[in-house]
Amino acid sequence: MKGRIATIIFISLLLIVSSSSYIEKSIRELSFKTETTCSSEEDLTKYVNPFIGTGIYSKWGAMGRGNCYPGAVVPFGMVQLSPDTGNDNFAGYHYEDKYILGFSHTHLSGCGCPGLGNVLVMPIVGELRITEDGYKSKFSHDEEIASPGYYMVMLKSYDIKAELTVTCRVGFHRYTFPSSDDAHIIIDVTHTLEDDEPVDAFVEIVDNQTIVGYVTIPNPFCGGKTPYTTYFAAKFSKPFSSYGTWNGEKIYHGCSSQSGNDIGAYINYSTSEEEVIEAKVGISYVSMEQALLNLEEEIPGWDFDEVREEARNVWNEMLHKIEVEGGSEKEKIKFYTALYHCLLMPHVFSDVNGLYIGMDDNIYRAENYTHYATFSLWDTFRSEHPLLTLILPEIQNDMIKSLIDQYEHGGWFPKWPMLNRYTNCMIGDHATAVIVDSYLKGIRNFNASKAYEGMRKSAMELPPENHDYEGRVGLPYYLRYGYVPYDNLSQSVSRTLEYAYDDWCLAQMAKALGRKEDYNLFMERANHYRNLFDPVTKFMRPRYSDGTWKKFFIPGSWKGFTEGNAWTYTWFVPHDVYGLINLMGKDTFIKRLDHFFKRFAYPAWYMPFSHYWHGNEPDEHVPYFYNYAGEPWKTQYIVRKIMDELYDITASGIPGNDDCGQLSSWYVFSAMGFYPVCPGNTSYQIGSPIFSKIVIHLDSQYYDGDEFIIIARNVSEENKYIQSMTLNGIPLNRTWIDHSEIVNGGTLIFEMGDNPKYSWMDI
Repeated sequence: MKGRIATIIFISLLLIVSSSSYIEKSIRELSFKTETTCSSEEDLTKYVNPFIGTGIYSKWGAMGRGNCYPGAVVPFGMVQLSPDTGNDNFAGYHYEDKYILGFSHTHLSGCGCPGLGNVLVMPIVGELRITEDGYKSKFSHDEEIASPGYYMVMLKSYDIKAELTVTCRVGFHRYTFPSSDDAHIIIDVTHTLEDDEPVDAFVEIVDNQTIVGYVTIPNPFCGGKTPYTTYFAAKFSKPFSSYGTWNGEKIYHGCSSQSGNDIGAYINYSTSEEEVIEAKVGISYVSMEQALLNLEEEIPGWDFDEVREEARNVWNEMLHKIEVEGGSEKEKIKFYTALYHCLLMPHVFSDVNGLYIGMDDNIYRAENYTHYATFSLWDTFRSEHPLLTLILPEIQNDMIKSLIDQYEHGGWFPKWPMLNRYTNCMIGDHATAVIVDSYLKGIRNFNASKAYEGMRKSAMELPPENHDYEGRVGLPYYLRYGYVPYDNLSQSVSRTLEYAYDDWCLAQMAKALGRKEDYNLFMERANHYRNLFDPVTKFMRPRYSDGTWKKFFIPGSWKGFTEGNAWTYTWFVPHDVYGLINLMGKDTFIKRLDHFFKRFAYPAWYMPFSHYWHGNEPDEHVPYFYNYAGEPWKTQYIVRKIMDELYDITASGIPGNDDCGQLSSWYVFSAMGFYPVCPGNTSYQIGSPIFSKIVIHLDSQYYDGDEFIIIARNVSEENKYIQSMTLNGIPLNRTWIDHSEIVNGGTLIFEMGDNPKYSWMDI
C-alpha cells in the first residue's frame, strides 16, 4: 500500500465501489444529503454555543473541565474537525489558551481521559516549520466563531482566515491567504492527543492535489491495550507547485512519501491577497481506499458554503426534535447547547458503503443500519442513552446493534469501548443497562436473544487473562461473598453497588424473555447492595472478606469508592429506592438528603466531602430522591437550583466533564420536567420544568404518538413548585410518569406556583 501502484489499485477500486448499492443515503446514516430546513421553522442553531464547556469550571476540582471542543461536526459524525490548542488538552481545545496548533479531525466530547486528535492540518506562510511549537499561531476570541457545523478563526501569526465545516466522514477546510510567495499547508500525520505517541504512520503525496496516509496509536484512551489506526485521504482545490515530507527533524524536499512514528507532509503555494485554497479530508478506520471513498461520496464538489448550509440544516432538524417556548434567552441557549452536546457521541464508525473494522480487526459490513463506536457507558447509561431512546429511537437501535456487533466480534460486551478497542476504563457492566432500558421501552429491532446471551455471559464469567478486556473484574468475589471485599479489590463498594444494579437490569430482561430461573437468580443478586449497608452508620461501608467492617471509617473518604465516597454512593440503589429508605429509615433518609443538598461541592481529588457533587455521575439521580420520601417540593427546588447555578452560557458553563453528553442530557431532561432515575425501569421521576411549553416530536416508526406536549402554566424563576398536574385532562396525583404515557402522545399540564404544594401527589 505504500507505492503508486497501490494507489492506482485503490483508485480503481473506488470507481467500482462508488456505484455500489451499499452507499447509504438515509438521514439516520448521516450522509447529509437532506432537504433544506423549512423556512417557517425557527433556526434553533442560533441558541447553540459550542464554546460552552471548553473552559475551566473548577481550577482545583477533580475533573473540573467540561472538555468539550468548539469545532465543526454533524450529529454523531465520524469527523470532529476542531482546533487543537495544546497536546495536553483532552478535547484538543482550552478556551484560555492563546495559540492554535492546527485543526485535527477526530475528537472526544467531554471525556476525562485524552484521546484521538488525529490527522492535523495547518496553513502557514513564511518559513516552513514542521513542529507544533514552530507552526502554531496566535489567535483571539474576538476573531473566532463557532456554530453547529461551522468554525472560523483568524490565525494572527499568518494573517490567514481558517474556516471549517464537515459532513459525517469528511472535514472541509477553507483558508483565505494573504499575498505570499511562501505559503504552505502542513499535514502533521503523527500529531495526537493520546497519552502515547504513534508507533507507526505513513504518508504519500499521490499527485499535485491528493495526499493519503494513516497513523497507528498504541494503548488508546484509558486502559486500551491494542493499537488502533486512522486512515485519511486529502484533496486540495488548487494544485500545489511543490511539496515535501519530513521524518523526525529532517525535511525531504520533493520527496513524496514517508513511513515512521514522527512524520508529515507539506505542500507549497504562491498566493495572491485573499486567495482561497480549500482542502477536503476524508477519514476511515478501515483503509485509505475507504477514506477516499468517503471523501468522494460525501463531498464530490467544492462548494464550501453548500456543505456548511447542509450541516446547519441537519442540526436544525435534530434540534427540532424538542421545541420549547417561554423561558429566557439564556435558558434556551443552555437547553439547546446541552441538546447539541447530547447528539455528538457515540459517533458513526461505518463508512459510506457500510464497511467497518470489528473488535477482532476483521472487516464487516453494516447491512441496513449504521455502526457506531466510542460508548462512555459508565456515564451515558444514566440519561444520555435514555434521551436517545426517547427522541431518536432508530439511532439508539443502531447503537444497540453496534454493541451486539462488539460482543459477537470481541467476545464480550464492553464497558468503555473507544473505536474498535476495549478499554478497561471505569467499572460496572452498563451495556446491560442501556440494552435493557431500550428493550423495555419498545426498541426491539435487534437480536434480543444474542444480546441476552452476551449480557448473561458478562454477569457470570470473566474474560480469559490474555484478553484485552477485564470484564466485571470483581465478579469472583461478588459471587463468593455477595459483595466485593475491601481487602481484595479497590473501589469495592462502588463495584458491588453497580454490579447489583446491572443484575437487576438483567433480571428485567430475563423476565421479559420468559427466563424465570434467571430472573430469580439476578433479582437475588440485585439485593447484594444490602450486604454493604452498615446499620450502625447507615452508610454503604467497605467490608473485609471476613465479614467485618472497615475500621476508621470516614464517610467522606474516597477509599473503597469510585470517584466519590459513602456520601455519594450510599444513594446508588436506583432500582430499589424504597428498600434503601427502609434500611436507612425515612427520617434519616430525608435528613441525609437535606445535608447532602445544603450546598454544592466540587472537591479536589481525594478531598473528603459530604455534599452533592453534580460534576461527576454517581449521584446525579439523587436530586429526585425526595419524590420517593414524600417531599417532592424539595426535588423541585433542588433541580431548579442545579440548573440555575451550576450551568451557564460561558466557556465554563458545564459543571464538570460532560462525558459524551451525560451532564448535558441531565440538563435536557430536567429542563423538560422529568428524569430517568433508574434506566431499566420505564418510569421517569417528575421535577420542575423551566419552559412554558415543550413539544417532543416522536418517531412514528417506533411509537404510537406523534408528539408529547408539556405545558407549564405560570412557570417562572420564582414559580418552580408544582401545584397540580393533569395528563390528557385527567389529574395526575403521582411523582412519576411512564415512558408509555409519553410515547403514546398527549399533553401533560403543570400548574406552577411560588410556594410548595404538599397535597397534590400520592407517593
